[in-house]
Amino acid sequence: MENTTKVSENLELFSDVFSESCNYLYEITKKDYFQLILLTAENILAGKVLNDFDDETIKKLEDIYKPLEDVSFNVEDVRKTFQAQVLRAFKELNLDNGYATPDTLGILCAYLISRLKPKQKNYSICDPLMGTGNLIYTISNHLDANLNLFGCDHDVRFVKLAKVQADLLETPIEIFFEDTFNLNLSNMDFVVFDSPNIFDDSDYFPYKAVMKYLSFLKDDGYMIGVLPIDFFEHDADKKFKNEFSKIASVMGIIELPDDFFKSNKKVIVVFEKKIRKEKNCFMVKLPSFSDVNLFNEELIKLESWFNENIKD
Repeated sequence: MENTTKVSENLELFSDVFSESCNYLYEITKKDYFQLILLTAENILAGKVLNDFDDETIKKLEDIYKPLEDVSFNVEDVRKTFQAQVLRAFKELNLDNGYATPDTLGILCAYLISRLKPKQKNYSICDPLMGTGNLIYTISNHLDANLNLFGCDHDVRFVKLAKVQADLLETPIEIFFEDTFNLNLSNMDFVVFDSPNIFDDSDYFPYKAVMKYLSFLKDDGYMIGVLPIDFFEHDADKKFKNEFSKIASVMGIIELPDDFFKSNKKVIVVFEKKIRKEKNCFMVKLPSFSDVNLFNEELIKLESWFNENIKD
């Protein structure tokens, strides 16, 4: 599979076939949409209909998949199609689509990774709250590097979707099905995650997550968190700050456009696993993505900060 971020002219074809398969499978199975995605993906991967149907149904499905024969799809064709189907599943099942991180955030995270360790061509990256996998797969599709990828989620449906998507993308990744706080990894160059804004046993979940995931990192590692906009406002007793400041520092904050989220606004926070003596952090407030000129101006400022402060 071609590893390029350019969206090919075959994106619409792949998307149409995937949707048609899901629609037809629903007619004959009445399964929920997550299962329809899995069935379709497994058939496409196998190059044949795996389901135990009658001959007429199998022939119909074979006809649906036939346009995919001898057509090459790049990884962004596949990821974008799969993400669209996942979002449809959330809508069909009346679930919060906050579990699926938007593409733009993944692209921004990939940019940050490339600038935080610009000379490195081998990265170990973990998403310990991977959901259906869109964040880590967007990142991997937009990095020109050798990657060792790891992911974790406690929802079996999401884990199955993440695994079959990895197979479609031909992206090697080790995925763990367990509670994120039971996960134990080490020597990660980067931890990336999109955190819910919730309390867990009276503790603020994002604080627990940050402290847990710092232990996954190498001594020169970085953590990129997509965090609630009020992340820093839940530490009245300074407990989190006191624990965090002993081992890590905030390197920078990117405030996302006001119109990016209908609710539950978030920011991107970059953490460094060392105590920074200098307090020169970057702080960027991105304008609307529709305002290309202003958006590019802010990115140029961010690029200048990296050029001045990251030499490795």
